[in-house]
Amino acid sequence: MAEHDRDPTEEEREVLKETGVVDERLLGLMDLYVGDKVRWRFFYGDEGFEELEGHFLGFYTLFEGPEGGGDVNLILKVHRNGKDVILYKDRNYLAEFEVVQANDAARDRFETIHEKHGRRVGREFG
Repeated sequence: MAEHDRDPTEEEREVLKETGVVDERLLGLMDLYVGDKVRWRFFYGDEGFEELEGHFLGFYTLFEGPEGGGDVNLILKVHRNGKDVILYKDRNYLAEFEVVQANDAARDRFETIHEKHGRRVGREFG
């Protein structure tokens, strides 16, 4: 395998599996693709938890300036008050997530698109 074909994320996941940190079931839970329906849980300190269920649409980065990065927001589509809305949630407050329904059609399409360009897809958090 050529160096540019090496997938460091796969290698890291294999180490986690070999050392007993995670098993095959947990490895599958680490994958998150754009289009998946996900249960999100955010923790806001004294204000407690907020739980949402919605589709993951990607990330949006707010840059603060040339000296430093910015906040990374999750872009989510949720259903509120009878209509679909888009939310930008600060990833720093994310406590946990669980894919409740994988979007297999979107996963296949994104994998095909990214393979054409030599990129990885589906490991947004893991």
